[in-house]
Amino acid sequence: MIEHVTKRFLECYRDLKSNDQIKSDRQFCISLDYTPQSWSKIQKGERAVTLNLIRKAAILYKFNPVYILLGVGSKFIKQDDSHLVKIAVDEHENERIVHIPVAAKAGYLDQFNDEQYLKNLISYNLPWDYFNHGTMRSFDVEGDSMEPILKSGEIVICSNVDDPGLWQSNIKSGYVYVVVTQNDIVVKRVINRLAQDKVLELISDNSDYPPIIVKAEEIKEIWFVKMKISPFAHSKMNLREELMKKYTTLNETIKTQSETIERLNKTIEKLLQKQRII
Repeated sequence: MIEHVTKRFLECYRDLKSNDQIKSDRQFCISLDYTPQSWSKIQKGERAVTLNLIRKAAILYKFNPVYILLGVGSKFIKQDDSHLVKIAVDEHENERIVHIPVAAKAGYLDQFNDEQYLKNLISYNLPWDYFNHGTMRSFDVEGDSMEPILKSGEIVICSNVDDPGLWQSNIKSGYVYVVVTQNDIVVKRVINRLAQDKVLELISDNSDYPPIIVKAEEIKEIWFVKMKISPFAHSKMNLREELMKKYTTLNETIKTQSETIERLNKTIEKLLQKQRII
């Protein structure tokens, strides 16, 4: 298995070199931050290619990890323009977070890759570096399918899971994502079954909702949920004090009832004793 993986990786490398996309072994190694000595051993069959090297080559040179690991598909990841995420920027060319409200849901499904359409949507920046890396979107949460973790009316802020060729390895099972399909935008917990069945299983935290199976070819975009914005629920300042009073009153009521029951039991016992004497 390992030998086959290394062999397929070298096939991709030779195709890359024959197409003049790289000039030398040294250039290839420098670009991937890999030592020429180790690369030489891989070419001689003395060392196996590492997963980290496959990952770097997939990102930089579009080596197809599915082909390398499983021998399935083409050697290189095919770029599909329909999956290229469009962005919105401010006057300083800083990328902004585009918000997709419930009202814009239907339009987004048809025009998610239309730059003019995105410009007409609300976009904004947040002051923390956490949100300044990569393409971001925010979406309204609708319905109760993800309660209690997400409630209707909240907003999720997400980062784009780019490059569909790497979804198989980059989508983490058990995590919450916004999945944009041909027909809907849903916020769900995802089980990644792309490698085995070429599908994603979408799970609701609310057990009243059944799982949804989505085929890979039906998926347009995937967004990893990083944060949520929730409406603030105001409460009385003395809420704790009120709760303590209610707790104390309840304890006193229970104590009084216990004493009443105890006296009643004693009375019944005395009556029973008199009945026995008679």
